[in-house]
Amino acid sequence: MQEKILRVTSQTIIVGVDIAKKEHWARITDYRGVDLVKPVKVQNNEESFERLMARIEKIRIDKGCEKVMIGLEPSGHYWKAFGWYLYLHQSNPVLVGVNPYHTKQAKELDDNSPTKSDKKDALIIAHLVRDGRYFDVYLPEGAYAELRVLCNERKRLQKQVSRANNTIVALMDEYFPEYDEVWGKVTGQTSRKILRTLPFPSDILKTGEKNLANTLSIFSSGKEGKVRAARLFEAANRSIGVTEGKESARLRLRNLLEELELYERKVDGIEEAMEAIMDDMEMGELLCSMKGVGPIISAVFLGEVGDVSRFDNWKQVRKLAGLNLVEQSSGQHKGKTKISKRGRPYLRWILFLAGKDGVLHNPEMRGYYRCLRERKQNPLSGYQAYVATGLKVMRILFHMAKNRVPYDPAKALGAVREQQIAALA
Repeated sequence: MQEKILRVTSQTIIVGVDIAKKEHWARITDYRGVDLVKPVKVQNNEESFERLMARIEKIRIDKGCEKVMIGLEPSGHYWKAFGWYLYLHQSNPVLVGVNPYHTKQAKELDDNSPTKSDKKDALIIAHLVRDGRYFDVYLPEGAYAELRVLCNERKRLQKQVSRANNTIVALMDEYFPEYDEVWGKVTGQTSRKILRTLPFPSDILKTGEKNLANTLSIFSSGKEGKVRAARLFEAANRSIGVTEGKESARLRLRNLLEELELYERKVDGIEEAMEAIMDDMEMGELLCSMKGVGPIISAVFLGEVGDVSRFDNWKQVRKLAGLNLVEQSSGQHKGKTKISKRGRPYLRWILFLAGKDGVLHNPEMRGYYRCLRERKQNPLSGYQAYVATGLKVMRILFHMAKNRVPYDPAKALGAVREQQIAALA
């Protein structure tokens, strides 16, 4: 915080910009936050951008200042065109971001009024920058930019897959609520074939148990048969599912299955593109040298984090993921610590998966997880231990990427942790 405040000197021009779709508002202030000109309306086109930068440059020269800091809220997507324009501009302004939540909370400080306007917000942004309440905006380039876009698309498609899965389960809960007692996963491969041909109790009862067993054997390439058929037939026989509207529900179910498979193919296509990029990056080979970290986990890690050389230490990445610990304490009361969840949720999710995969495939991470679960003081629950293991994986990935070194099992845990694990054994 103090370092950020010290970056703003008497030789600094501060510009706060409130971003919108068609037009933005800018407030040009000195280092104390005092307006130097009237609020400036900026159209979302190059000509208007150039006029704004020319005006800022004229004010900087007239005031004898050395540096320009431009602050905005980097949320949504409207800011990106303007952000890239500033990033590539010849005058090289310092581009910083402010948290939209901070803007909202600071709205009443100046005029004790909750009123909102674009001009007012632009000035608040400038004041937040003046007070050091900002962060440097990162715009990924090259392979990192490609991975960032692919990460966002993969996240969107996975939501569609999840939505289709949930809708299929909901439909079966209505028409055949006993179905999920027979199948651990309603949308498993063999189950999908049954859902296409014999989705409802009346279909199964009409087919008969013997024919159902033969059908299951064909659908599963011999892995399923009489046992599963008997369970499915028995479930159909006692079903309390809805019987009206079946034909329309059958059509809807087929559409949902097609939709699910469509989105799954799209996810596969995105992951193939990710793997191709990682194959071309030296970083991909380094990160994948750790057991339990495949090309998708490493691609999402780099897509979300970007170039790790911009970070001084792993704790900054931990904060970016929202995995830093916070606690609520007051007086004699000492609250429990928990993760802040103030960061990139997809990065946090992929690190959780990296922890689970590490426990499955990496001996060092498996020992680390076991130590967290079985230690005498403050043992963690399964979920907490997976999160902590994912954080450990992140620290190792950060070290590997920062120093350009492959995974070394001997250095993964450290002597103290290895002794703790050995003591448990």
